[in-house]
Amino acid sequence: MVKYLIVGDLHGNKPKIHYKDFDAIIAPGDFCSDAPRKYMFQALKEQLENPDSKIKWQDLVGKREAKRMIKKSLVDGKEILEQLNSFEVPVYIVPGNWDWTKDKNSDWNFLKQNHYKKLVNGLSNIVDVHHKIVDIGDYQIIGYGISSGPEYPQYKEDLERLKPKKLTKTKKDYERYFKKIASLFEKASKPTIFLSHNVPFNTTLDKITDEKSPRYGYHYGSLIAREIIEKYQPLICIGGHMHEHFGKCKIEKTICVNAGFGSYVNTWLELENNKISKLEFYREK
Repeated sequence: MVKYLIVGDLHGNKPKIHYKDFDAIIAPGDFCSDAPRKYMFQALKEQLENPDSKIKWQDLVGKREAKRMIKKSLVDGKEILEQLNSFEVPVYIVPGNWDWTKDKNSDWNFLKQNHYKKLVNGLSNIVDVHHKIVDIGDYQIIGYGISSGPEYPQYKEDLERLKPKKLTKTKKDYERYFKKIASLFEKASKPTIFLSHNVPFNTTLDKITDEKSPRYGYHYGSLIAREIIEKYQPLICIGGHMHEHFGKCKIEKTICVNAGFGSYVNTWLELENNKISKLEFYREK
């Protein structure tokens, strides 16, 4: 039997650990704090209302302040990873969309840097499985991080907002990422744990219920995660990102978990004889 502690999106909040005697920790990303969040929502709302708008959140606060906020976010994320590292067990992670990975499409050089590397450097128990297949005894874990929504637009207004050239590029990127993750599943030789930052698209785990969100009422999970699950049927898919949900659903043979948000949620997973022998969700009251 293998026992896993699963923590959800933390956004700069150190987790309260309810369980003991786990063999490893699994975390779907978003370790860094999110002070720029309200400005990102503000910029997104303006972009939705005006498709020609090119405003970015850093334009709203100024790049000097934006850089300060990002550096503070990274310090908070590092402290969380140091805490997880201190348990002296393997900690399997992927980056979330808040973990400041390289944004090659940004027009700001500071965001083109891969700050995420600094988060994991020097932490011997942290195992980044993003775009990798890693052997963990009787099982293998495959990681797919960063995704914050459907990788190809699924709603009319999103399709209409993108110009044909941009839409073509988005389609190519989506197909490339799918092939990359699918190639890892083709190599898998053991029962697989799929660690995806975002939960699969169009389930009970990915509907936005936050009325402050510009995407209120939409399903906004990962299209790639959904298609990978349908094609390869991993034993379990563990994700987060969608803060409104904490629980599970099933897609054919695969159990899908939303590990929740914040310090006060833990998930307990036990695997035995290539099956899930226990899956428990704990929320501190």
